[in-house]
Amino acid sequence: MRRFMGVLVMLSAMSFGVGTVLGADPMKEKEASPTLGERITKDAIKGTLMKKAGEFYTIKDNDGMEHKVHVDKSSKMDTVAEGDKVKAYVTEKGHVTTLQRDK
Repeated sequence: MRRFMGVLVMLSAMSFGVGTVLGADPMKEKEASPTLGERITKDAIKGTLMKKAGEFYTIKDNDGMEHKVHVDKSSKMDTVAEGDKVKAYVTEKGHVTTLQRDK
């Protein structure tokens, strides 16, 4: 009986470890994707991230115009750095709802 319980505990512990390793995809949570509503109703700015200054990012679009946009905790964002090609879904007031790296 002790041996059976020992084997059962060991199998349970092993299956828990496998479940936690296989169940989480850490990169999936890092990717920001706009909702269908954002794609339809929000303006999208595509260009190069020129500057990050706190909650304000500057994006230089493909026509050479610079756009200063606002991001905060409500913004869904990929991890981006200055110089990255980005696509930002922006409200009329300049707030970013989704910011993603552009491929």
